[in-house]
Amino acid sequence: MEKHRQFIRAKLEQVAASNRLRTLKNPPMGNIDFFSNDYLGYATKGFLKQATNPAYDAAWTGATGSRLISGNHPEMEQLERDVAKFMDCPAALLYNSGYMANTGLLSALGDKDSIFLFDEHVHASIKEGMRLGFGQKAAFKHHDLEDLERKLTHHDQKGKRLFVLTEGLFSMHGDIPDVGKLLGICEKHGAALIIDEAHALGTLGKEKKGVSHEFSRHPNLLARIITFGKAAGGHGAMVLGNEDLRSFLVNFSRAFIYTTAPSRDQVRSIDAAMKLMAAKVNFEAMDRAVATFLETVPSSSTGFSKNISPIQYWRCADVPLLKEKVNQLQQSGINCYPILSPTVKKGEERIRIVLHAFNTPEEIKKLINILHA
Repeated sequence: MEKHRQFIRAKLEQVAASNRLRTLKNPPMGNIDFFSNDYLGYATKGFLKQATNPAYDAAWTGATGSRLISGNHPEMEQLERDVAKFMDCPAALLYNSGYMANTGLLSALGDKDSIFLFDEHVHASIKEGMRLGFGQKAAFKHHDLEDLERKLTHHDQKGKRLFVLTEGLFSMHGDIPDVGKLLGICEKHGAALIIDEAHALGTLGKEKKGVSHEFSRHPNLLARIITFGKAAGGHGAMVLGNEDLRSFLVNFSRAFIYTTAPSRDQVRSIDAAMKLMAAKVNFEAMDRAVATFLETVPSSSTGFSKNISPIQYWRCADVPLLKEKVNQLQQSGINCYPILSPTVKKGEERIRIVLHAFNTPEEIKKLINILHA
């Protein structure tokens, strides 16, 4: 056993020596929030309390098992039908988290006849899903459609099934792909597009249903992944696609098959959040926060991003200065999070700024003034 403990200690010492040791911290309560994914305020402003009231009017609370044994429930299936209709697709399948949705989908699709071509900045769960399967994989440069085209042309000769993977809104960069052009390239090469809309649901696209929503019926759009732990203010995720894809995942997705189903709280929270989104609750307020940020950023500043999304950043390759700015923000009652190498490339270190429906113009100006000083 000692060599096992030595291995664990050595790994911890290794990351500590490079200043990359992660620890759990409780963010200061009452500070101005510029770092959470609660874009619309559904999670922290009381919108979902009624949906998860412990005074239940029915017996079931916990799922009791996996959905293929004892854990399926009519409320889950109704939720899937409702979300599928809301998102304009034939079918949806509920997962416990976005991580499980991505790993469950991609590991099931990835056999020896599959090739995944993925944007180099996709989320770790997408990379893990590919790793768990048996397909080949190759990255293309971020948003570089010419690089993607070259790689598709190269792999198109092999007679394999081609998948293109990207995100609707990149969480560290705040930028979005050109979905129309991606689908055109996929159509040309017979490839299937899979897009993770985790951060785009509730923030971007037609009716804020994600940047790929207007293409929801495109034949080369195989799947969309939406999550409920960000703008929706809850927890869980769904894979959206056709009925065949849903049945395929029920039969072959290990992350769906071999886990306890979601609880009633989770199901009802998602249902309540989707009703709020259908009513466009806080959409305009979030858009105003983004507009205020873009209007307030000094034209002379080169460090600030100017994205159309609620994810912005202030870039600073001088890491000591960046950390000093984070401390200044915290001392001024603002919660922001530094993003360092290797999460982003060396020289692209930044402070990630997340705008919310509840951020006031005064709060946004205060943030910018501290960073620009």
